[in-house]
Amino acid sequence: MKTNDPQRRVALFDDMFHRVMNKMKRIEQKPRHFGTDFLLYPSEIHTIETIGRNAGINVTALAALQGVTKGAVSQVLQKLVKKGMVVRMKDEMSDREVLLKLSDTGKIAYQAHADFHSKIDPELVEIIARADDAQLEFMETVFKAIDRFCDQVISAS
Repeated sequence: MKTNDPQRRVALFDDMFHRVMNKMKRIEQKPRHFGTDFLLYPSEIHTIETIGRNAGINVTALAALQGVTKGAVSQVLQKLVKKGMVVRMKDEMSDREVLLKLSDTGKIAYQAHADFHSKIDPELVEIIARADDAQLEFMETVFKAIDRFCDQVISAS
């Protein structure tokens, strides 16, 4: 992207952003096997991933980490509990709090998902590894701005 025109730069980034978002929508619609008998949609495997990284997490914290509503998380959790991937536990400190952890089958899917990413992520990992602190800070600034943009669009709906 070689241009000094700020409006043209924004337009080019906007085009790239929409192209990536359209591809992400297509990805979100396709379930895959991750080492178990069950097909898992990206929302399900990423919920498994988040729980696997944060054993004992509650629904509120899970929704916040994923950037979705508690209702959306609850719907995905119902499916994962039914598939035997996630276990709900009572919090010993609170009668109302429910904590989440992966079942043995969920752990298999979690590891298969990690293996899947280790095969498809090398280019991205290499780019991030080569980035200096200023470049990483810039990327973080851009992603945070996109995140705020999404929040604004969601709240305007």
